[in-house]
Amino acid sequence: MARVNVSTNPVFRAVEADLCPGGANIQCCQKQDTSTPPPTSAPKPVDPFVEYVRRLYDLATQYRGERPANQLVMEWLRHEEYNDLQWKALIGGVDDDFIDYVEKAGVSSIATFRDPEYGLDIKASHLGACMNGVLLKGPAAGTDTNRADVAGWGGDWMTFYGEWRRDSDEQPSGGKYCRDHMANADDTTFKLRDLVEDADCYNIGRRLRANPSLSIADEVEQNLASGYKSRMKRFVEGRFESPSNAQAIAKNMLLPGNDVLVNTGRIRLVQQKGGLLVKLPLWLSDEDMDDLTKGFADRLFEIVRLENAA
Repeated sequence: MARVNVSTNPVFRAVEADLCPGGANIQCCQKQDTSTPPPTSAPKPVDPFVEYVRRLYDLATQYRGERPANQLVMEWLRHEEYNDLQWKALIGGVDDDFIDYVEKAGVSSIATFRDPEYGLDIKASHLGACMNGVLLKGPAAGTDTNRADVAGWGGDWMTFYGEWRRDSDEQPSGGKYCRDHMANADDTTFKLRDLVEDADCYNIGRRLRANPSLSIADEVEQNLASGYKSRMKRFVEGRFESPSNAQAIAKNMLLPGNDVLVNTGRIRLVQQKGGLLVKLPLWLSDEDMDDLTKGFADRLFEIVRLENAA
């Protein structure tokens, strides 16, 4: 069979002249790359924190200790700010040898990262501390409360109560104080940033406790990639279930129970914000307690409604 010379055959030369800006020079199109490069994803503000947690998890799996890797990562996150005597009594101390191990590996701490939903700077140490509490102590059943609650939303609720009592001359209604100040941007001990951290630590900590084979690195990445869009719904419905339950749980968190350590800590936290002569929750009238806790429940479920509407 005869070979066709595409460079001299008039038929091919005509086609080339129509298709290629180089005319008969068939090398022209071969040299030009007109394809569109694949789009690249822009880095997200949370990416460095996700990589940081994954690095910590890798080190925790390499470390020869007795504690699970997920727990060790939480301990590193909290160790600088949430490892004093009170926290050691509440949920236990950190593995100091692991802290040294990470430091020798040259890992620098990341103190905050920008939340993708609210644009708030999330405090990594608080996230690690309350996550650690949920992992170790587990979610309380029903309307009971426990140390996992105190390590997260419950501790914030106690100090918020003290702030209300401090300001009660100006705002005597605890319910209105909740609706006006709880989980807002103002400077309270239960501002929106605190609730975001409480929600994330509960959601992630509960999953890791129920499924120890899961990785905290994967869970943090999933939460910051898309899980944040339903964080409040999962937290509020998972821990409080309904407005009436939320009211009962908030009340139980403020009243004395069977845990002497929590009872002592409650007084300390309330007095920290309300002063030594503050009216303790135990002394509130039923009417004032109902008003306060209804405001707590109303505000929680309002945030869920706002999240669902977004």
